[in-house]
Amino acid sequence: MNYFSRSLALFQYPVMPLATIGLIAASAFSLMPSPAQAQATDFDYDNCASELLAAGIAPDAAAAACAMSYRPTEISSCVSGVLNASAVLPESALVACSRDRRPDEVATCVSNIHADLVVNDSEMVLEHCHRTILPERYAACVVGIANEVDYTTEDSLTTCIAAGYKPLDIEPSYIPLD
Repeated sequence: MNYFSRSLALFQYPVMPLATIGLIAASAFSLMPSPAQAQATDFDYDNCASELLAAGIAPDAAAAACAMSYRPTEISSCVSGVLNASAVLPESALVACSRDRRPDEVATCVSNIHADLVVNDSEMVLEHCHRTILPERYAACVVGIANEVDYTTEDSLTTCIAAGYKPLDIEPSYIPLD
């Protein structure tokens, strides 16, 4: 007994060539380097080391920082950006930039705070920008609080970094009083 019609059998034959073409195309795309794989090259390590040496970092520290980083040019550009925007020691900038997961945002954070506010302690700004999870958002918080609430830079740094900071007595409150 025949359960399949001949018209259904005619549609089954083109499936094999199309599946083969699809597998070949998928394997070709998997062999291409992704942007993350293509970012770190020996040229990037050269640039990182030369920028750190130009910033005043000791040769051994520059070599170690570039060798340990996944994206070496982000570390060197962070150090350069921090040093251009603030008056901190190059070693402090290197420590903050090399130990952060978003070094480019750390430099942006430091430069935004220094550009918009009067800063007495650049080391404190660098430390707070390094400690926060989202440095650019943190800088926006610091600048906004300092400008609108008339806080000092140090007070707004402390207020925005405090993870447990919760304003009290804000209406309406849906939290039970128990």
